[in-house]
Amino acid sequence: MPKAPAFTIFLASTSFVPTTLAAYNLVDSYTPSNWFDKFHFWDQKDPTNGFVQYKNLASAAKTGLIAIDNKSGTTPAIYMGVDHTTKDPSGRASIRISSKKSYNHGLFIFDLEHSPGGICGTWPAFWLLSDSGKWPVGGEIDVFEGANDDRHNKMTLHTRPGCAIQKTGFSGELETADCDVDAKGQGKNMGCGIRHRPVDDKRRDLETFGQGMNRGGGGVWATSWTSDDISIYHFPRSQVPKNIGTGKPDPAKWGMPVAKFAGGCKIDEYFKNLNIIFNIAFCGDWAGAAWNSSAVCKAKAPSCQEYVRENPEAFRDAYWMVRSVKVYQQGEGKRKLMGRGFGSWLEKQWKKFNEAIGGNPNEGTANEVHAWKRSVEGMLEKRGFGDCKKSFLPFRYGEYC
Repeated sequence: MPKAPAFTIFLASTSFVPTTLAAYNLVDSYTPSNWFDKFHFWDQKDPTNGFVQYKNLASAAKTGLIAIDNKSGTTPAIYMGVDHTTKDPSGRASIRISSKKSYNHGLFIFDLEHSPGGICGTWPAFWLLSDSGKWPVGGEIDVFEGANDDRHNKMTLHTRPGCAIQKTGFSGELETADCDVDAKGQGKNMGCGIRHRPVDDKRRDLETFGQGMNRGGGGVWATSWTSDDISIYHFPRSQVPKNIGTGKPDPAKWGMPVAKFAGGCKIDEYFKNLNIIFNIAFCGDWAGAAWNSSAVCKAKAPSCQEYVRENPEAFRDAYWMVRSVKVYQQGEGKRKLMGRGFGSWLEKQWKKFNEAIGGNPNEGTANEVHAWKRSVEGMLEKRGFGDCKKSFLPFRYGEYC
């Protein structure tokens, strides 16, 4: 019986395999018209030990912590704020919401008009958190986060041991490279973090966090999550790419990301089933612990908790004003791309293999068949189509992949 041909030679060729993924398709749009129907309101104790009371939907609406801003002449937006009128020894009233839907991969585009950041005592964040088990199992992606009087956004991944990132491929400033929350040589729960400092640090309107950013009209943050990496892009209001505005985002045309988490981390093993979260915390494990690190903040009060408790008026501007969050994925587009050309190429390879083994792949050639299949699956994984191998049928990739 003739030996099976070395199909790894054909499989290594790139001429038959698409090298560019399909366009992103909109799968979810979180806007003022549906916002509060798409999120759960967390009203439990803050897991980060903050001096805060998170309110449920009814309570938040009744006390004015949430609203839809539909003022004439402006882009509709979602308002989510905090209590700024009362002194409460139990903590300041605030919000924490989590999307009812979880995701695996996607392009998340966050259009922000105003953030709660840059105010002593505050710790706001827009982030993605797994619902797969005890933290940090399933991973955490902090897209927009800071504490106290920060002026520069910090982007961070939090994982279990075994995930670290490279030091190149992004324009931000690397602070820590090991994403493990218990990594030696890093602070507790630090993860791998990248700080976004603008090119011109003297221009307040180019700040990436806090009140200077708000005065610049906010901006757009885009997070690309694939099997290969997690990349974050930021665009000031005046520099938002046209393809985002037209609903046809294309990260390939956006230049270098401000943060790119890649290298020594198998993304799909560490990140899965992530929900979208917004919250505004006070003090706690970051803002409280870092209180004395800020000359501005420690001059206001001996402790973070005292300042937050006694100065409600200081938090009038501690609110989110969000225009939208849009989630894009490549699902259907990828299947169509795989069906063009690739299916017929694969069928030809299978035919040649079948002829080489005498036309009977089920008799005495199981090892060769399995070897061929593993080669194809390995190539699919390498090219970013690993999900296709779950439905391996030699003649029907056009339908199933």
